[in-house]
Amino acid sequence: TMRLSLSIAAAGALDPWMDPSDTPMDRAQKLVGEMTLDEKILLLHGQGCGYTGGYGGIDRLGVPCFHLNDGPQGFRGDAGTSTSWPASLTVAAAWDPEAMRLWGAAMGDEFYRKGAHVQLGPGLCVARIPRNGRNFEYLSGEDPYLGYVLAKPVVEGIQSAGVVANAKHWVNNNQETDRGTISENVDERTQFEIYYPVFEGAIAGNVGSFMCSYNKVCQNCNATEIGKWSCENPDTLKVDLKERLGFKGFVMSDWGATHSTSINEGLDQEQPGSDYMAAKLKAMVESGEVTQEKVDDSAVRTLWPIFQVGLFDKPNNNTQSTNVTTEAHRQLAKDLSSQGTVLLKNDGVLPLKPEGPLNIAVIGSQAQLPVVHGGGSGEVIPSRVKDPLTSIRAWVGLPPLPAPINNCSNKAYETGVDFFNNDGQSELDATSVDECCQMCSARGDCVGFSYQTARKQCWMKSDTKNRVPNSEVISGVCKNTPVPGVDCNKDVCVHYSEGLDHAEAVALATAADVTLIFGATTSSEGSDRGDLTLGDTDSLIVDVAEAAGNKVVVIAVTPGALLTPWRDQVGAVLTPLMPGQEYGDAIAEVLFGTVNPGGKLPLTFPNAANEMEITKEQWPGVAGAAFYSEKLEVGYRWYAAHDVKPAYPFGHGLSYTSFEYANLVVSGRTVTVEVSNTGAREGQEVAQLYVKFPAEAGEPPMQLKGFSKVELKAGETQTATFTLDDRTFSIWDVTTHAWAVVPGTFQLMVGSSSGDIRVTANTTSSVVAYV
Repeated sequence: TMRLSLSIAAAGALDPWMDPSDTPMDRAQKLVGEMTLDEKILLLHGQGCGYTGGYGGIDRLGVPCFHLNDGPQGFRGDAGTSTSWPASLTVAAAWDPEAMRLWGAAMGDEFYRKGAHVQLGPGLCVARIPRNGRNFEYLSGEDPYLGYVLAKPVVEGIQSAGVVANAKHWVNNNQETDRGTISENVDERTQFEIYYPVFEGAIAGNVGSFMCSYNKVCQNCNATEIGKWSCENPDTLKVDLKERLGFKGFVMSDWGATHSTSINEGLDQEQPGSDYMAAKLKAMVESGEVTQEKVDDSAVRTLWPIFQVGLFDKPNNNTQSTNVTTEAHRQLAKDLSSQGTVLLKNDGVLPLKPEGPLNIAVIGSQAQLPVVHGGGSGEVIPSRVKDPLTSIRAWVGLPPLPAPINNCSNKAYETGVDFFNNDGQSELDATSVDECCQMCSARGDCVGFSYQTARKQCWMKSDTKNRVPNSEVISGVCKNTPVPGVDCNKDVCVHYSEGLDHAEAVALATAADVTLIFGATTSSEGSDRGDLTLGDTDSLIVDVAEAAGNKVVVIAVTPGALLTPWRDQVGAVLTPLMPGQEYGDAIAEVLFGTVNPGGKLPLTFPNAANEMEITKEQWPGVAGAAFYSEKLEVGYRWYAAHDVKPAYPFGHGLSYTSFEYANLVVSGRTVTVEVSNTGAREGQEVAQLYVKFPAEAGEPPMQLKGFSKVELKAGETQTATFTLDDRTFSIWDVTTHAWAVVPGTFQLMVGSSSGDIRVTANTTSSVVAYV
């Protein structure tokens, strides 16, 4: 790669595609014009190149192998050498485009310094199913407008660092159950109104690449029809994405999602191999089944974003062995985590006042060995994890507890034994059984591990059930020794219990001034969540709350929606969603009030399991098809349409101060509202604009069409402004296949969440000048 990159620089004065005054598209076309058919085809299929994937490698023309690497939330590679950022869903909970831009730029910087040319992210899909295992990876939450606004800055941030962004997964990758076979059957209007807009946001940011998904897609089909693979679907790829949405970059397949030489259908690049888009593609060109023009178009698409981010003018010679995390990035990870933390409930117990006297009970192993990220291609193993217990102790002037001793030090392993179950398991590569044990010990959800010696795979599990003989496996249990439970600094004490003994936990909570219970659930690529609970922690919360009542604060890590059946029994509830490696310091800042929580839920927290009455036909599907019969009623739209009040609505998030709304004014395309901080301290509020269409439009009763984040000092008033446009008043017309403004009167609703509307006004679509 070094030699090839240098050849680019050396050729710069001679080669016509190296004129920086030309547009990136012109330069890409000139370069492709110099290529043979075989060289063009090298751009259209995968090569390893030492990264997750790659393409290119045309020595004659000085084109290197372009490196593609996971994932949407940071560089997945050697453990401890890149930042394990908060999940996309957590950053989305800040409802802050500038935070997205900073996050994107920092991730792009780490990918660039790792030698990657393409970041396989961001993840964008709208959360249709609350139990989808990958909801934590997607920045849209359950709303297309929120995703549309947030997608553009994160793409721009990534690409500002000289790395091509990759919008994924196109399209309807809304479940992990049967993802490799399921047909997602959705109508055209729902596609354009719910599932496409976030990808439009990425296109508005000039995203260079898309990744098509594993599932099949069947547009305008009945419940039993089976569609075409997403990566060979001309309706979604060629027509919708490239023609109607105007995407100029290239579409790569997800790894192994190519099922045919589908260049005519809109796929540009097969990953990670060359089964279909190499020799078979060449034969189809020679036979006339694929035109040379089609090959040229795809080849140009793969090079346009490379020129766009400047990789031909400033070759990237970095290597992935570099440790790219920095103190500045760790600080940003902490800030993003605290900004994305949502205060769901507070009966006055927060913030904590550490000046004392104060007895704090910290309960739950998640305080010491926390889950901070999900699994799969979006997982990044950090060099460190800031745990809440240590951070809380530091806040009141106490040193860390002694490190727990586990069986990794005495190597109490069992050779030839496999914990052969899939209970709460996740898998990562490990070079040795010792590394596997350490990885298990670092995870709060890992009880035991099974290390496959031949494959060098570490399977971390929540239990050790179903022990079976296997000569290629070494297993172990991470046994932690008890640690001191009480420590004080003058008149401030921190008491700790893992919570395994409920009676012990209740006793600590009863004697404490405040009790912090830490719980977590997680999820991973490859499977959907079994439920929306905190598992055994739910019963722990109930038992402790029965004794300690509103002195109890629950802090819940979750990859998406969460059931909170104990919420009326406790004094406060916080969720950082999936907080990343700096979790401990971030949550401590919120608990002690140096950061006033300003996060808002990007998805609904329901009252009960399957509150939206999702049928098996809808999810996970029947006879190979998942039918989107709910159409536009996704997330909070369903709750509004069925007049159901959830536990915590979309957009909900409290503050340590209070806000009032007044003077909603509509003037043509502009809507303004005054937001006042009526409390005693500075805080941030996200004013949210929802629109109700005329009944004849056939839309859900409310949908987000604008939001504005304001930071207010105590007693201060600011004006939040929303700008309306044609799209605000439009629906997708399936007859003309275009957006159409709906005539009539619209209700504008502005408030603190979808369930807390403060002021309303009416307007008509005719006030907007449209073509």
